[in-house]
Amino acid sequence: MTRFDHPTPTVKTTQGAVAVEGNVTERLETAIRDSKAPATVRAYRAAWRKWEGWATQHGATAMPAQPDAVALFLAKRAEEGMSVPSLRLAVAAIAAAHDAAGHANPCADRVVKTAMKGLVRQAAQEGPTQRQAAALTVDAVASIRHALGDCGTPVKARDMAIVSLLACTGLRRSEAAALDWSQVGTEADGSGRLTVTRSKTDQEGEGAVVAVTSAAMRDLERWAELQGQGRTGSVFGLSGRQVSRRVADCAKAAGLGDGFSGHSGRVGMAITMLRNQAPSAAIMRQGRWNSERMISRYGRNETAGEALRYL
Repeated sequence: MTRFDHPTPTVKTTQGAVAVEGNVTERLETAIRDSKAPATVRAYRAAWRKWEGWATQHGATAMPAQPDAVALFLAKRAEEGMSVPSLRLAVAAIAAAHDAAGHANPCADRVVKTAMKGLVRQAAQEGPTQRQAAALTVDAVASIRHALGDCGTPVKARDMAIVSLLACTGLRRSEAAALDWSQVGTEADGSGRLTVTRSKTDQEGEGAVVAVTSAAMRDLERWAELQGQGRTGSVFGLSGRQVSRRVADCAKAAGLGDGFSGHSGRVGMAITMLRNQAPSAAIMRQGRWNSERMISRYGRNETAGEALRYL
């Protein structure tokens, strides 16, 4: 069990009851809707409600919050098994809510920062809590392609297009769900270019262009032909959750087992490019990462194997 290795914070109350400004949840959503991806808005909303519920239960002031109370909330949630990324999300949501309401950010206080450092260190000592998604590598995509056969039906053609596109572009499931045909262009050599208008790491909406392999373009063209609606509107017509489910089901049908999800394409793309000795800068551009940290995480098994050259 995770233990909070700092003195237990004292929860400060306001007249023994929760002091929450009216419709703060709606104000929070309005304030961040235009600056965050839709999935982030939903995550912030859920995280705020958890904090608000905890504050109500413990007689703490949810808005404006006391740093000691936030620190205690984080410690208790860690004890209940909340992962470090989820704790950080809670901190971000509480901070955004206070900013939207014009209050000082309690998460900027030394007490909360110290609490988070301790909880992150404890999580590292206890071992990883997140299981990395299985990778849609070249071999995995080939296995799925073999299992789907000639992809002569719309459903199979759509599934193959999803798998191959995610595997080479590293699209997130939300990005695949929001993909429009106007974002897909064909090059003279048969490859493609995909414009990602907004992503998790591009909150300003500057956009990015990534490469699509010729194989993935052929899969998209087959899907476009079989769906019979032309290249207009949504490419797949699925939600992010449905995209993730299609990847998982295709992998299982191909005998690849569990662990595949809508994130498998990002992992697989990074690993494939690492195996082909691509420079980090090229991988970062394709995956739209701002640092090499995620490349190192996804490819740690690949890079560890380099030692075998010298053993």
